[in-house]
Amino acid sequence: MSSDRPALSHFHRRVAATFAGTALLASLAVAVAPAASAAVDHAGDPIGAVTSVKAVSGGLLMTGWAADPDALTSNVTVLAIRDGWGIGVSALTSVANATIQAKYHTGPTPGFGLTVPVDTTMPHTVCVAVRNVGAGYHRSLRCVVTPLGTKLTSAQKTARNPAGAVTGFAVSSAAMRVRGYATDPDWRTRKLVVVLYVNGQSTATVMTHRYAAPRPAGAGSLSAFDITVPVSRGAHLGCVWVVNVGIGNGNTFLGCRTGDTRGAAGTGAVTTPALNTKVVVEAKRHIGQPYVWGAVGPRTFDCSGLVKYSYGKFGYTTPRVSQDQFLAARLIPASRAVPGDLVFYHDSVGDVYHVGIFLSPGKTVAAIDESQGVNYQNIWDPSSTTYGSFTHS
Repeated sequence: MSSDRPALSHFHRRVAATFAGTALLASLAVAVAPAASAAVDHAGDPIGAVTSVKAVSGGLLMTGWAADPDALTSNVTVLAIRDGWGIGVSALTSVANATIQAKYHTGPTPGFGLTVPVDTTMPHTVCVAVRNVGAGYHRSLRCVVTPLGTKLTSAQKTARNPAGAVTGFAVSSAAMRVRGYATDPDWRTRKLVVVLYVNGQSTATVMTHRYAAPRPAGAGSLSAFDITVPVSRGAHLGCVWVVNVGIGNGNTFLGCRTGDTRGAAGTGAVTTPALNTKVVVEAKRHIGQPYVWGAVGPRTFDCSGLVKYSYGKFGYTTPRVSQDQFLAARLIPASRAVPGDLVFYHDSVGDVYHVGIFLSPGKTVAAIDESQGVNYQNIWDPSSTTYGSFTHS
């Protein structure tokens, strides 16, 4: 599907869908809006690695090294997590490792050996984590499954991804507030990283915090997030992602929500405005003409170019690209859309990348792509569409 954005935007629209594991943290070094719940200091998180795992009498012996940037020369505590829960088994780093000491400027004994009690003949998940010192938060170093050597299927890995839900969403005259919870089956009592995207931009990165009772089913004690960020006047998309901890095979998308600073849509029947009727007639006149990225007519168009030209023909000036047309349009439910309104398509971070002119339920006219040009187009994914209007609420 073609866009009215340059190629870089195509890549950006897919970033969230390709995040994998805690390596994401480095790529999420984004500024947290001042009103967000809590800042996240990844630079202060512990460092380390599990370098060996073997079955021993009574469980698994997991060896490696660990340190904390806020107390590099001090010993730190490593913790055992079994099937997502702390089991009260821990140890201080106490093993000499001159290589790690020289490379990371730790104390002389950053190494550890931790025996985790577990029946290694049965299916279990065992993780080793480091308790944080100072800024930052505890860090999971490695998770394994027993029996050792078990190869998890893609579906089994997906089942280890975080879970959660958005339980509250509101857009006021100048702010967006998103509430919900997130947990991870590999460490159910750990705070998780939650990322809020607004209109395709990473806007707030926060840690979950204590959930006040009563908690929804599935919400852990430290699973709550409550994020408030300022927004400009207009329609907005807020999309939430949770960063995976442990095994898993990716981060979890909790969905996108829409809101308009100008208030809720109107009620009652909508009479198709005269401008809308003219816009539909004009757009249909160009069916069969070529798609050209960046073109605004009269003989070639991209998706937002067709919208701009069709409205501009009758004296109504719209923004140039689909994202800005979305921001300017009044947000309406699909049930209030009439011919000549707009159907916007967005990705999983809220980047609006395509727009069509609404004709009837399930159908638009749009500048589609190079192969199809301007043509009739079915609304292919209602879950990724938002409706807007320049002429009514």
